[in-house]
Amino acid sequence: MERKTVSLIMAFVLLLSLLPAATTFAEEAQQVEIAVNKANVRSEPSMSASLVGQAERGKKYIVLKEKYDWYQIQLANGTKGWVAGYIVKGASTSVQEDKQGIVKSTTAERSATVLVDDLNVRNEPSLSAGVLGKLHIGEQVPVEKVTNDWVHIHYKGQRAWVSRQFVRISNKTKQTADNSEAPADGFAVILYNGTNLRSDASTSASVVARGSQGERYPIQSRVGDWYKISLSSGQKAYVASWVVSVNGKAAVDEPSTEPVDDRTPGLRGKTIILDPGHGGVDAGTTGMHGTFEKFITLKTAERLYHKLRQAGANVILTRSDDQYISLPSRVATARYHRADAFISLHYDSTHHNGANGFTTYYYHNGHKQLAKKVNRNLEQSLPMKNRGVRHGDYYVLRENSQPAILLELGYLSNPREASAVVTSPYQELITNGVYNGLSSYFNN
Repeated sequence: MERKTVSLIMAFVLLLSLLPAATTFAEEAQQVEIAVNKANVRSEPSMSASLVGQAERGKKYIVLKEKYDWYQIQLANGTKGWVAGYIVKGASTSVQEDKQGIVKSTTAERSATVLVDDLNVRNEPSLSAGVLGKLHIGEQVPVEKVTNDWVHIHYKGQRAWVSRQFVRISNKTKQTADNSEAPADGFAVILYNGTNLRSDASTSASVVARGSQGERYPIQSRVGDWYKISLSSGQKAYVASWVVSVNGKAAVDEPSTEPVDDRTPGLRGKTIILDPGHGGVDAGTTGMHGTFEKFITLKTAERLYHKLRQAGANVILTRSDDQYISLPSRVATARYHRADAFISLHYDSTHHNGANGFTTYYYHNGHKQLAKKVNRNLEQSLPMKNRGVRHGDYYVLRENSQPAILLELGYLSNPREASAVVTSPYQELITNGVYNGLSSYFNN
């Protein structure tokens, strides 16, 4: 009996000694953590795919596959399915260090495309860190990992960091696999001098021409995050969606709403930029019921778009679908179109679920009058607390030379407001208030 017991113990110890080698892959494998309540798990990497289950907030899963910013995971019951990249966190690939201290990534598929010119490359993830060099718009660099607001990249053979808000993170597989064409029309307006126009829908494709700020090119179709355009020579080319502004048909064909009042002459002919906050991989805050801010801001912008258009205003959306638009590109749109007003739409959140109300922000003193007019009319329209007009140090306000304000239109962290803001009646009240505020501002 004693011999048998000793043998079993020795076998158990031997088994334990083998476990680290057996679990190395799982420890090094990419993991994601669910960042929302009851995340939908789908049969395919698409919002239209059928649901196969749900995942709870805080649960971690090993990534089986990655495709188009979606991650395939396996649930506890063995079911495999896909979760969208914007409802998970920790999706950056884990890294390990070799004996020489050189950081290696478990994958080389991620890259960052620079969205601005003269982007500082730093030796640490801090604005006070030393500058190693600069990157320029359209340049692409390998991504090691993403940490909070900073992206760890490879730069001239050394470790370096760039600010996350000025780059676009993508997978090389996405650029080549997601190449189905979708009908599109209108014109792509170049936002930056020297913009690359390429032979294919990829940042690695050859450059066939360079566009200058303000040039317009007819859009033939949309290919993933790229527009297929026609050059003056008749040649076809591709331009990235994040370096252009699109003029033409709106992306939504919602029935027009009647003007709220008869003060429309002030709006007629005015150029108004509506900026639905967040989008794409940037979901914004998440409501008590799992609602993403990026979807509500777009819904609000679309409704306001039609009201202002009917009043005779020239209205431009910084985004008309669920795509990521950099902050510099949003500001550049206002500058290029010489906007008479720039309205950035957002919904708020805080750890205190009792916080409520709406807030109007401005940065430059010359824009305060626009903020006051819109805030006053929102107060008359909305049955909620007015948190007032405040100075806000936000990029889209600070860097904007056109009259610009940012609206926080309710707290998604407040259960009552989170339930209200998604409804059509509430959206009607919000857009009435902003409409009347703009009308009052332009009629002075």
